[in-house]
Amino acid sequence: MSRRRPPEQGFRCFDQLPATIERLLTGATTGPALDEPLLRERFARVALVYLDAFGWTFLERQGSHPLLRRAHSDGLVVQLTSQFPSTTTAHVTTIHSGLPVAEHGVYEWHVLEPTLNRLITPLLFSFSGDSERETLAGLLNPEDIYPAESLHARLAEAGVRSSVALPAAIAHASPNRVLLRGSDVLPFSAPEEGLAAAAAALAATDNAHAHVYLDEVDALMHAVGPDDRAADVAFAEALTAIERAPFSPGTLVLLTADHGMSPVDPARGVYVNHIWPELAAHLETGADGKPLAPAGSCRDLFLHVRDGHVDEVRDRLGDRLDGVADVVTAETLVADGIFTEPSLRLQTRLGDVVVLPRYGEAVYWHEPGRFVQHLHGQHGGLSPQEMEIPLLAWVA
Repeated sequence: MSRRRPPEQGFRCFDQLPATIERLLTGATTGPALDEPLLRERFARVALVYLDAFGWTFLERQGSHPLLRRAHSDGLVVQLTSQFPSTTTAHVTTIHSGLPVAEHGVYEWHVLEPTLNRLITPLLFSFSGDSERETLAGLLNPEDIYPAESLHARLAEAGVRSSVALPAAIAHASPNRVLLRGSDVLPFSAPEEGLAAAAAALAATDNAHAHVYLDEVDALMHAVGPDDRAADVAFAEALTAIERAPFSPGTLVLLTADHGMSPVDPARGVYVNHIWPELAAHLETGADGKPLAPAGSCRDLFLHVRDGHVDEVRDRLGDRLDGVADVVTAETLVADGIFTEPSLRLQTRLGDVVVLPRYGEAVYWHEPGRFVQHLHGQHGGLSPQEMEIPLLAWVA
């Protein structure tokens, strides 16, 4: 079995950040908060910088950066874990709703939408495999997918103004109309602009929270891989922009990530429906007449399997992927605590058999023009490089 880094839910995990932010600003919360020095105090202004894909591995590679030295000497640097799956979809939903992935159920890039009996891509609000965004418009409302709970609305009820700075291309997308309820949305075209807008929003009121989402390095690593020199350069530039952000004195600044990254090679990727052409006959069929695949990604492939076929799919795929990936049932992941007490929201979306490639491997489903593994970096799995993330804190 490949080396795994299970999520440390309730101890040191990303899903504790919303409750931590709420306690920092209001002194109270109903969720499990992180119990670290500096995070037990009260602050009138708290900024969270969400640097997509800045896993612990990359923090170590940036160890000499002045911002990291400052956090080590005057603030806080701790290692957290991602939730599983180690995906942006799961963590964006958690940070804005305050719910863990097991409760909100929006767990991966591609997931089953039971009301349509089709696979969808929640963050694009589209059917899986579509080249365009928003193809679900008119068929579903974003409220049908995303939870009604909102960290920003709870903060507003407590008298805390909340602002969220996002890249302009996604700031007003359908998912964000739901996820960002109760916040002021600040679109930006460059990280420096977004950080400055968040700092200005914090300075404008006495009790305030600002969230800044930076996604450029994640996108770069998908294209070139996490070991490319360009990734280190891009992270250094992002850290410098954060270091220079004009946050008012006394602002608590938090810096974290949703996941790390694994290298993957399109030339070496394995397609399950190529190594076992008969697999499709064992899978549930969607409303479009096609097998319900691929849920998840090439680092955590979830298959919706017909009743009575789960053990056979697990065993026969496991034999074919020996040395490349572990093949387990979703029930096993629940029993192992990888998913803690899955809600009905998650249960109705979750696949039955899960393929977990070893670090550096990719296993996917192939459909020309729709599902092709072309990336050089991806995440979603349980490797330490994907699951270990940093949390930095310092007072401006």
